[in-house]
Amino acid sequence: MLKFLAKLVVFILAMAVGRFIYEKAIALPHFALDRIELKGNCDIAPDSVRAISGLEEGKSIYEQNLKYAASKLSQQPGVIECSVEKGFFSTIYVEISMAEPALLIKGDRLYGLSREGIILPFDKQIPVLPLVTGRRFSSARCFDRLKDPDIAYAVELYDELMAASPDLWSRLSEINFMSDDIMKLFFSPGGTEVVVDKRDFYDAVKRVAVLDENGILKGDKTFDFRFGPVAVESSARKGIL
Repeated sequence: MLKFLAKLVVFILAMAVGRFIYEKAIALPHFALDRIELKGNCDIAPDSVRAISGLEEGKSIYEQNLKYAASKLSQQPGVIECSVEKGFFSTIYVEISMAEPALLIKGDRLYGLSREGIILPFDKQIPVLPLVTGRRFSSARCFDRLKDPDIAYAVELYDELMAASPDLWSRLSEINFMSDDIMKLFFSPGGTEVVVDKRDFYDAVKRVAVLDENGILKGDKTFDFRFGPVAVESSARKGIL
């Protein structure tokens, strides 16, 4: 029993000494935060990152509340995800992924729309992107997240079109949700209209690309792909662009 108690005392003393050494070590000036390195597509200024996150310059990187910092930064408008990690000596790495426009919508004015359904402010730096129509966006506000499931259809169709034909993808000007089951696609420069079944657009996109490669998909016409392996051609009705 005495031997056990002696070992227990030695163990407790060793733990206390180890803890004391650790606390002294992490408080060394070498570990005092003096640089926050930003990664990702973040457009938040470094000074703002420091202020929002609560990371304290001069305080040991081992004593910073990294979970709190990541949580506060994640709450900023347009942020999709954020990670905050200790670097070497006096550096902390902050990686922030911001929402980027993939499509456009029209509410009280023109907005960008990210793949995650986040509404983004529109400015001249946003590239030419397809406009999503056929759904009401009158209540759209910057940095809200749309819950309309058709947004996912629009993004997936855009991606499928890019994989099938980058040229056709670059000419897509409008995605119109005509009804619950039907999507209309409008292509520049001729305003060519393509009608597809929303539930079968993967196959339809491949067929659209084939027609375009053969120089058929052009002009002021409508091509309806809802009737199996054939495309019904007729005079086109213009989209809102």
